[in-house]
Amino acid sequence: MSDYLGTKFGSGDSTPARLPAPDEVHVRWWRDRQASQGGTAEALVTALPQFQVPIEEGASGSDRYAGLIRRGEAPDHVPPVEEVFAEPDRVRWTVLDHPAGGLPVATLSDRGDFERAFRALGSRCEPVPVGPNVHALYVSGLPSPVRLRETRSSFLDSGGSPRDWPDEMRRMMASDATSFHDRLILLHPAPYGGLPASRVDPRMDETMWIEASSRLRLEHEFTHHATHRLLGSYRLHAHDEVLADLMGFTAAIGRFDADLFLEGLGIDGDRALPDARLRTYLGDLDPEDLPGLVEVLRRAARNVEEISPRFVAGTELDRLVNLMAMASIDLATLADRGGEQLAAMIDRAKIPGKQEDSERP
Repeated sequence: MSDYLGTKFGSGDSTPARLPAPDEVHVRWWRDRQASQGGTAEALVTALPQFQVPIEEGASGSDRYAGLIRRGEAPDHVPPVEEVFAEPDRVRWTVLDHPAGGLPVATLSDRGDFERAFRALGSRCEPVPVGPNVHALYVSGLPSPVRLRETRSSFLDSGGSPRDWPDEMRRMMASDATSFHDRLILLHPAPYGGLPASRVDPRMDETMWIEASSRLRLEHEFTHHATHRLLGSYRLHAHDEVLADLMGFTAAIGRFDADLFLEGLGIDGDRALPDARLRTYLGDLDPEDLPGLVEVLRRAARNVEEISPRFVAGTELDRLVNLMAMASIDLATLADRGGEQLAAMIDRAKIPGKQEDSERP
């Protein structure tokens, strides 16, 4: 199990020289699109032709998928938004800022519409199962045929040669990997981890908890974006979930509660429930090692709770800098070191010169 417990996050050497990180190319494109078309379901369908491909077995190998997505051909027909979503009026998207770089965020209030988006954007239009406890998704590397066509037309209209376009594409992709690919977040409003509001805070009703759950999931998914973009790794892994839930809980309810975290993962005492969310993150871990992982997570959660106040105080940028430092601490160490020791390790691991100075306009 030692390999599983290790960290895959880098030291931060690949992060932008200063933080907050600048927006990537795709984010600027989405901001322009929102300004011109608004954050509607119609604008989402026209921007992402993946929604124009039926969800069915073998869809990713179909001629329609190859034409619209792989070859970037303009569609001969864009389906009405009512044929794509059951409740298009409850589909909204916007671009949200974050110290790790902004992202488009689409909220789909209807569960079926969320699952439709999950499959279209996260699974290449294949009808994969979406677990009932899944209510958010961070997508990266999503092809953007619309932006590719627009960029090529602009290149040719400005005097570029079709013969030179492949070289221009390679140049742009070397400069910014999102030149022709998107990163985005999908959200479905629901109580986080299936937890009732009364379990989180006796003063909180269900509506308040659903709103807080959306904030929690949003920061959770932005944490995946941050480690992916700034530290070079994002995995379906328990280590990633500890970090993402730490950031999510502290942002949404002002604290990290070890018991809530474990319950949300589907850990009951010393075992993982049959439908536990944790089972999504096991990868190639030997099933016989699951009880050992549960014990590691129980101890790690207690220690993370001890150091969590530093993720409540300060700015969003302070939180990100602490996250980047904490990511270098593997799960085994999180479980074995107390709060004071972990705090000292985080302070030693902080990357000098990464935080933006206060004089930035």
